[in-house]
Amino acid sequence: HVCSNQIIQQIGGPDGHALPDLTVTQLLDLVAWVEFFRETVEEMFPAVATMHATQKAADFEKKPDLFASSGKEVDMATATDNLAWVNNMLWEVHRLAQEEFLVRTRTQSEEWLQNVYNADHSKNQSADGKLTTSLCEDVFSLAAVQVTTIRERLSKKSEALVMAVCLIFSMMRSKQIHARDGFLQDLETSCAASNDFTRMSEKVEEVVQELSDECEFTEQDVTTLEASSGELLAVYSADAVYAAQSVHIYIFEPIREAIVEELFGPEWEENLTHNELALTLTRTLEDFMGDLEQFIDDFMLKKAVDSLVSSSVVFYVKCLLETAEKHRSNKESFFMSNHKALERISGDIKVMRQYFDGLVEDMPALRKVIEKEFEILTTMLELMSIAAEITDSDASDFILVMHKKIQDIDLTKHA
Repeated sequence: HVCSNQIIQQIGGPDGHALPDLTVTQLLDLVAWVEFFRETVEEMFPAVATMHATQKAADFEKKPDLFASSGKEVDMATATDNLAWVNNMLWEVHRLAQEEFLVRTRTQSEEWLQNVYNADHSKNQSADGKLTTSLCEDVFSLAAVQVTTIRERLSKKSEALVMAVCLIFSMMRSKQIHARDGFLQDLETSCAASNDFTRMSEKVEEVVQELSDECEFTEQDVTTLEASSGELLAVYSADAVYAAQSVHIYIFEPIREAIVEELFGPEWEENLTHNELALTLTRTLEDFMGDLEQFIDDFMLKKAVDSLVSSSVVFYVKCLLETAEKHRSNKESFFMSNHKALERISGDIKVMRQYFDGLVEDMPALRKVIEKEFEILTTMLELMSIAAEITDSDASDFILVMHKKIQDIDLTKHA
């Protein structure tokens, strides 16, 4: 009772007004001591756990009279009631100290994450060519310091430990979401980021496994920890794929510069009879593929190639639409010969598709992506052929196809 009263006084009364003045270490020690006290008391006196003491707060300022009227025997009812009151009061202190500690943890996490993400990270390339930076090590080394400090002060069963770790995971997740795009500056940094984010997702699993092995969490604590770590892991994993797929931005920059001016122009229509511009596109992709095969692992390479298929289709359609915007007549065709232009488009599609089909043997899942994406080009070609009146197909045959692709009844209902 006396010890508890001293604690109450040191933290500024039952409301904990002086808690902000304590250091993080002192807060952790306070939380740990109360948890130890509560566990010990409730183990020795199980009834205390469910008791609601009858004492009033004012009575806490004086020592309780634990003896019966004879003065020789302890009044167990009074003693137990006092013990229950102390237990409950200290648990409220525990709650306040824990809240203050978590506020500090949030602030500290925000500060070190800001510093780590803003720092210059050393760049590395493995013997087999994989690109990485020190981001993963920089983030998790500081996270480990913070978690270790907390773990050393609290018991292996502490719920506060789980709450703190989950809070740190949440802060790491938030920082990653806001900072991801800053790492995607060019092809090499995007590849390095993809590898870094993959390693960070693996590191999350290691941290959780280590905590589970060394601590004595309840099933509820484990569930909470797994849910929080799962959210962080999911962000890192998704960002790794996003970074790998973002390489298309930097691959298509030189492609656009090389062919966009001539594509669908008179030279393309009349003289480039072997689909030279489409070949330029695929050869550029092939050159970059050599780099990608070195820079990222096989799984991320497949994700990157998926994005290159989509980007090739989008690039081709976008160039065609940009060309169409320049044509102001609705009576005359943009092309000198619709038939010849459609042959060129058909040949371009064939060249691009053949390139990606050549990768299917090593990436079987790519076939579905090719089928889905290139269906857009073949549908577009058929619709243009109908408009040019050089096909036996009827426009009405493609209304359902258009609706399936567009999925907007307001746009297709009058087709």
